Amino acid sequence: MEDEWLGALCQALDIDTNSLPVIWDADFLYGPKTLSGEDTYVLCEINVSSVYPFPDEALAPIARAVKEKLSARRSLSAIRY
Repeated sequence: MEDEWLGALCQALDIDTNSLPVIWDADFLYGPKTLSGEDTYVLCEINVSSVYPFPDEALAPIARAVKEKLSARRSLSAIRY
C-alpha cells in the first residue's frame, strides 16, 4: 500500500503527503482476479477518526510525529503573517 497505492492516490487527488493525517488506515476488499489468477484489491474506505495505534510501542513515535507536524504548521503560520 505504501510503496504504490499511496503515491498514486496523492498524485490523482493532488494531495501532498505532508498534508495527510499522522495516523490513518484504509480498508480494501478483494477485486476481480486478473487473467493470470492474481488477486486485485478495491478501496473500501479510509479511516481517520476511528483508528487505534497498534502496537502500544507505536504511541510515542506517533506523538512525536504529531508534535513535529504541529510545530511545522506554527512556523508556516508565523511566516505568512
